[in-house]
Amino acid sequence: MEGAGHLQDLANCKALRILSEKIKNVKQFSSEACIFKVQEQLRKTKPEAYTPSTISIGPYHHGKAELRKMERWKELYTQSFLNRTQGGVGVEECWRKLKDLQGRAERYYGDLDDIKFVDDDDEFVKMLLLDGCFIVEYVIIQSGVGMLQKCIVDPIFMIQGMDTNIARDMLLLENQLPFFVLQALYDMICNLPVKPEFWKMVKFAFEPCLPKKTIISLPVYPGQEIKHLLQLVHILCQPQPQNNAGQIHQQQKACSSCCSWKQPQQSRDDLEVELCSIRTASELQEAGVHFKKLGKISDNSNKTISLFDIKFEGGVLEIPSFALYDSTETFFRNLIAYEQHSPYVHPKYFTDYAMFMDDLINTEKDVNLLRLKDVFINGLGDDKEVTLLFNNLTKEVTHDINGFYYKNVCTELNRHCKKPWNAAMAKLRRNYFHSPWAGISTFAAILLLSLAIAQTVLSALGLHK
Repeated sequence: MEGAGHLQDLANCKALRILSEKIKNVKQFSSEACIFKVQEQLRKTKPEAYTPSTISIGPYHHGKAELRKMERWKELYTQSFLNRTQGGVGVEECWRKLKDLQGRAERYYGDLDDIKFVDDDDEFVKMLLLDGCFIVEYVIIQSGVGMLQKCIVDPIFMIQGMDTNIARDMLLLENQLPFFVLQALYDMICNLPVKPEFWKMVKFAFEPCLPKKTIISLPVYPGQEIKHLLQLVHILCQPQPQNNAGQIHQQQKACSSCCSWKQPQQSRDDLEVELCSIRTASELQEAGVHFKKLGKISDNSNKTISLFDIKFEGGVLEIPSFALYDSTETFFRNLIAYEQHSPYVHPKYFTDYAMFMDDLINTEKDVNLLRLKDVFINGLGDDKEVTLLFNNLTKEVTHDINGFYYKNVCTELNRHCKKPWNAAMAKLRRNYFHSPWAGISTFAAILLLSLAIAQTVLSALGLHK
């Protein structure tokens, strides 16, 4: 009787009924989810870097009071977009098209539980329509293809710097729309003078935002689908296949050897050499490493140079040159966040690049050394700002040592530093050949010393006779 009474109490428990109902109706996590809120540990390192300041795209920041001003601009851009569509397609046709895509679009978002309007189908479709039309029209205008057909007085270009702010917000991980929504809207347009593939339009529109980059012939690899704008930018920044094939092959080889049951025993020195960590730029210079910039910061003629093409050969560390501005940190942080939320993305170029630069830069002295070698232009103010940027980029970031893109570079740098001869020669050059006059003086001293020794030897030989 006592047990039956206990079960009855449980049946009457309100909290238990609510919990049972929630468990019964909980939505399954979709395998298509690819647009997430930045996880809290990473977000707290610099919240403003992941938060839109001008425009909301998608559901995560939809309806925020500080971003509502842009809703009218979205309507103006939607009006301009509709004027480009075939046969004067109206809002009704766009609505029906996006209504059919709504279910799949919702599955792209991995953190919809705390979004209030997600249960309002009409509000979600309205968001897809206004945000999607705005992005497509913005890309067309920014790429220059549709400037002659622009049908509105563009408020964005009337305010200095507004286009930069909008481009910044559109490349935030939390501010994305599914790419297939944008593609569906773009496919409705007919009256452009030329109509490239939409991914190419995105490339032209956002090219000024990208650091040193390659322009690859195809936006995706076989079997890969573009999920959103930020992923496409990640792809556009990747090195050319011929540039990274060797490194990837070596990484796979290293990973397979690490997973082997029969591994050869390594000495402590060998293990230290293979650690994916290097000395700072100043310490490397003292060990005889020379620094050389790769390419020119403002030169876009060589499309084969990527930001990630760091090489070490013959005692020379080559680093692609690029410029650092106020927007650089936000750009890097969101691409790193994308990599952190994408376990199947390999290599993790931005994460590994940030890790490498964090090792290379520890103090302002290291930044000064790289800046004087023209590795980068400092548009942030002083060298301390650059130091803080690279020292903070990878806080709370998970790092895969076995798949580290620069593992071979680090290994060779550490082996170089282990050789005493390299440090000795570097010290000799630094102390006695640091300038032309110092070199001449040192050479003259050596010559005089050699002559004195020769004279002594000749005198000794004369006395012996």
